[in-house]
Amino acid sequence: MGRIVHFEITADDIKRATAFYANAFGWSCTGSPFIDGYEVADTGKGPGIDGAIMRREYQVQPAVLWLSVPDIDSAMAAVREAGGTADSDVQNIPGQGRVTYVRDSEGNVLGLKEPTA
Repeated sequence: MGRIVHFEITADDIKRATAFYANAFGWSCTGSPFIDGYEVADTGKGPGIDGAIMRREYQVQPAVLWLSVPDIDSAMAAVREAGGTADSDVQNIPGQGRVTYVRDSEGNVLGLKEPTA
């Protein structure tokens, strides 16, 4: 439980940011059909994870790590018990699973994802 499976990088200018990562690292980005201003980033073949570049208005923290959890409700309870807090409502993304943001004991935002079975 809690393996990092995704990341998000925030940006003031999505086009500029996606061009930077494409030119600097060869990433390809595709707009999400579910969220305006959210570009899914394919970071390439081989070991590693993919992520996204999103408008900073969604989260002000420069980068957000996403953790895979088997049960989002239990994970949120564990976050609270450990001194963290919920930061958003749980949302369902069709074909992906249930997701939410939480804050750790230091105020850092983490994403939690319960994948679709």
